[in-house]
Formats: sequence, C-alpha cells, structure tokens
Amino acid sequence: MQIKKYEVSNINEGMAKIKEDLGPNAVILSSKRLKGKKRSFIEMVAAKDDYYGFIPNSSSKKGKDRESTILNSHKVFLPIRTEIDQLKALIMDTRRKMDIHSELAELKETLNTLFDIFGVQNNRNISSYLSKFYYHLISVGISKQKAFKLVEELRNNYSQEILEDYQNLLGVAEDIIKRSIAVFYKNVVRKRIISFVGPAGSGKSTTLAKLAAHYLFCDKLDVGILTTDTYRIGATEQLKIYADIMGLPLRLISKKEEFKESIDAFSEKDIILIDTPGKTYKDKNYLMQLKELFTIDSSIEINLILNITTSQENMIEAVERFGIINYDNIIFTKLDEANNFGSIYNIIDYAGKPVSYITKGQNVPQDLERVDPGKLARFVVKNAIVDVDSQS
Repeated sequence: MQIKKYEVSNINEGMAKIKEDLGPNAVILSSKRLKGKKRSFIEMVAAKDDYYGFIPNSSSKKGKDRESTILNSHKVFLPIRTEIDQLKALIMDTRRKMDIHSELAELKETLNTLFDIFGVQNNRNISSYLSKFYYHLISVGISKQKAFKLVEELRNNYSQEILEDYQNLLGVAEDIIKRSIAVFYKNVVRKRIISFVGPAGSGKSTTLAKLAAHYLFCDKLDVGILTTDTYRIGATEQLKIYADIMGLPLRLISKKEEFKESIDAFSEKDIILIDTPGKTYKDKNYLMQLKELFTIDSSIEINLILNITTSQENMIEAVERFGIINYDNIIFTKLDEANNFGSIYNIIDYAGKPVSYITKGQNVPQDLERVDPGKLARFVVKNAIVDVDSQS
C-alpha cells in the first residue's frame, strides 16, 4: 500500500493532487487544517492499495480465483470508498466554514474593540465625561451600538457645559432614552381580558396572581381567573391556592372549545385573567395552538412575560418566537435578581412593544409595579429599581 501526505490550501486542490499521483481509486485516510508560519493549510493523507488493478498470473486456477476475488471485492467496496471520500470532503468543507466563521467573529470583536478605542476613548471631540458615560452604558448591558448613538446625540445636540457635568449628563441621557421608549406607548389600550404567555419558568402564574391581588385589593374590581395550563404537574394547583386565598373563581380550560364558553361565564366580571402553559417556545405546534386560541376572541390583551435574569439572546429569541401571537405588551420579571438593566432598553427597542409591569420579588401583590417610559429609563441609567418620584 502506498501512503502519501499532502499540504494544500483547500480540499479541491488536495483531491486533484491525490488523483494525479495515486489515481482515482485512492483513499483519503485523514485531513486536518493546520496553522503554518505564514498561513494556514490543510494536511491530507491518502493511500493507494497496491493490489488494486493487479491481475495475477491467470494461467493457474489459483491465479484466476485470486483475480476474481480481488475484482469482486473492489466492485463491492468502490462505491463505499467513493461515499467515504465524499463525506470526508464534506466534513472538511464544513470545518473550513466553521474556521472562517470563528475568524470572522474574532475579527468582529477586534473591530468592536478598535471602535471603542478610536471612536470614543481617543476621540478628541468627546469629553472624558462622555467617554465615562459610554462605558457606563456598556457596563449595565446596553449594546455598543445604542451606547454610541446616545453619546453621539449628546455630543451633537447639547452644550459643553451640560456634557462636563456628569450628573446633568445622566439626567439628559435618561430623558433621551425615555423619549425613545415612549414611541412604543402611543397606541396602548387597556382591556378587561388579560392573558399571559412566555417561556417556561418566566413567572406567568405568579405574575397573574400579583395582578389579580392588585385589581382585587387596590382597585376593588371583580376578578375571574382562567387557566389553560394542563401540562405541568401542580401548575393548576398552585394557581388554585392563590385563587382560594383571594376568594376568586378559577375555571380550568382543557379543550379549545371551552375557551369562549369560559369567557362568557365570566361576562359579569370586571377583569378576566388567563394563564397559559409554560412549554418551550421552540415548539411550533404549541405556539400555533396559542395563536388559534387567541383568535377566538380579539378583545384579549396578551402580555409576554420575560425573566430578565436569562440571557439577552434567549429573551430576543422569545420575542421573535412569540411574535406569531402578536402580543401587546412585555412584562419583565425577577428584577430583584438582576445585575444589569440595560437589556430592558435593548429588548424594548428590538421588540417595538411597551412594558406594562415589572416584578421585583415574591410578595403578592407588593412586588408588582406598573411602569412607564420614565421609570424604565431611570432603571436603565441608574441600573437599579428606583422610585422615580423620590428622585425627581
């Protein structure tokens, strides 16, 4: 068996060389990308079976039998060898693309770093206060693009006197964020039937209980509760405990046909709150079922519940997946457990939806708070849950 090693720049070049040297029936034993002094290359190892194409002396019966065996074996294994070679080539091509993707990601990060250094820190037109503010925004979780846009707006539209007073700077930036968020509150309409959707573990049932208690004890309204969550063990029981404590009626909806009937049964109620299953949002059937359910009655307000302690990537994916339901508002939960609030601004801007409430603890109903653009902007800039009235 002949074995040869090749150093080539790409798979196609390697295959051509192997075919030229060892013939079309050579077998690729291995291939891997290596880094050289000047550039990376692909090392390919190929082999040729010395017996392939060899026809022994056919004058003897033994020779004829050997000839027949070799030819038959090659007829059987040639297609398999070809498929293996193609598969190895495909794997190498995939690895090459992954390497390129990794290199692009590294280049992007490098460019972002250079953007920070040359765009902000070393820009003579940007004061030290603006530079400090830029890095503050990034530290609280605001994306670099949004942070830089804020800095540019401050630099282009406000006097040097304002920019050199860091506290004033924070206040002005807060107002800019407030106005940016307020755009999504223009068409907010409160409805009497309110539903809650969101990823598993986001806090739908607890948020529903807090809002039910608020409507009951603070607003003195007559409340009814519906739940379609028949999937999780104990989920209905948990909600039933809350309902019993507050003396509120609870109806379980196990079939789509019961949905309209249950809403009609609560026609005399001031407010109807609807809980939904906490299944994974990657389940397209689940999302389609929710969509069909809410098309039964167009007067339902839909709130997407997002746990702010989860990664921003997960929240963005939830925003995209639940977009099929055309939800009305976002409710952020577990702010008391969060380290950074900048993602609030990122998510609102990405989703283009208003935030109706935030939750900040387990107490019912105390740890539920209605929010507006002013409160949210202050949360983001201060990176804390603060009382807007006491800070004004």
